[in-house]
Amino acid sequence: MRPKAPPDGAATSPSLTPWRVTTAARAFALALIAGTVLGEESATEAAPLLVTLVVIGAVSTALEWNVTSHSRPWIPIGEAFLVAVLLASAPMQPSLLVYLAVPPIAAGVRHGWVTTVNAAFVTGVTTLATLALTADTGVRSERVLESTPWMVIGMGVGLLASWQSRSMRDIEARRAPYVTANQLVSQLHALASHGSVGLDSVQLAGELETALRAATGADRSAVFVHGRRSDPDLLSSYGDQVLTQAAHGPDGDPHIETVWLHGGEQRLGSVVLVREAGWTDELRARAQSVADEFVLRLDTAVLFDDVRLMATAEERNRIAREMHDGVAQEIVALGYIVDEIEAASDQPETQQLAASLREEISRVVTELRFSIFDLRHQIAEHRLSGALAEYVREVSHGTELRVHLLLDESGPALPSRTEMELLRIAQEAIGNVRRHARASNLWVTLVSDGSCVRLEVEDDGVGNAAPKDRHWGLQTMRERAATIGADLRISSRHDGGTVVCLQTRQPASPEGNRSHEHHSPARR
Repeated sequence: MRPKAPPDGAATSPSLTPWRVTTAARAFALALIAGTVLGEESATEAAPLLVTLVVIGAVSTALEWNVTSHSRPWIPIGEAFLVAVLLASAPMQPSLLVYLAVPPIAAGVRHGWVTTVNAAFVTGVTTLATLALTADTGVRSERVLESTPWMVIGMGVGLLASWQSRSMRDIEARRAPYVTANQLVSQLHALASHGSVGLDSVQLAGELETALRAATGADRSAVFVHGRRSDPDLLSSYGDQVLTQAAHGPDGDPHIETVWLHGGEQRLGSVVLVREAGWTDELRARAQSVADEFVLRLDTAVLFDDVRLMATAEERNRIAREMHDGVAQEIVALGYIVDEIEAASDQPETQQLAASLREEISRVVTELRFSIFDLRHQIAEHRLSGALAEYVREVSHGTELRVHLLLDESGPALPSRTEMELLRIAQEAIGNVRRHARASNLWVTLVSDGSCVRLEVEDDGVGNAAPKDRHWGLQTMRERAATIGADLRISSRHDGGTVVCLQTRQPASPEGNRSHEHHSPARR
């Protein structure tokens, strides 16, 4: 069971341990002074000074609460100045001089040796200056002699504390980003578990478009996110194809308006709206207001998508390593045993069975290698078309399949999530052809304008691609298609075989120039 995240404010602050140490040092010094003063005849005269020291210590402690250890170094220095002025200007009270050591010690615990030296220096200089200003005949040597040991002790203990606490501060500095990340992930997990926050970037982008069209009367819209590539990534669109160059800024068309999505000072994305009736200042302000309501949610969802993609890729690589180092090696070892059985037996039946088993083991090893390749294959800088071409080339190698590959990516790059889901769907469909179809030809078609996508995997095999019990490939493809807002159809080919067709739910744009067309030669 996952442990529950602590409630807000319950997590221990990274600066709480140094704060406890400095608070304990001040409390100990004040308790020691109070105990000593109560046993002296001058307790009445020292009481107001002791109360003032308590106030100075309490204020310093309060100012250091819930702040990082390296911030506000002026607190112990200011405390040293006030204590030195108070004790040097008041009548001689040796018991109170103990507190002169406290500010340098506090500086050493929280800030390091530089602040410790500065606090000790301020204490000494302020004491001498105050004595010089308040004494009738110059600096009183007996007061200096009484104060010096405590200032030296304070600086010495402060330097020792700074050396001891340096490793603790280094650990805190290294842990600080992870502490913050842990708190954020815990909050995100709690929100996602209770269903009170949407983390689907495509769905949120669609909701943003709907809200903007309703508020402004726009006819077409498109949501772009910035940052992953030099060109903006199209996250969602509605209507006919929106001018993608408008995502970079206004182009002078009075019908097109770009609404920027800002997070603080950073530009996170944009929404391009097309309104045939034109735009007014009131409509622009209304659109910006609606966008500002969505920007934080959308940015969180996009970040979550990136984290999810990285985690998924790492898990796929881990599974691939386990398969390669575990199951695959063990099956290869079984093949060696079968070879030994075949060589050791003189009976034809045994040799025939061993040969059949060896052939089956080789087939299983080949399937495992393809599965490992499926898990490791990712989309790099060459976009979906390049990744798909590389995959088809690798799968068709060593087979009798004649591959016909048609790739047309004429528009901007698709979102990372969409590209990855399309690649996984194509992998499953092509793998089914290779394993089950007994086909001679494989046709793979990808047409995308950055908004509308059509993916087809077609073969001339035996057909009958109906789902089977305890086989989840076709269902998984449909689920993946649904997550990117597409429909998946599986039908029989008119000349025999199967056609797997994925089409986005928006009207498909006409095919333009076929920018990438590849054919692999027939293999004899």
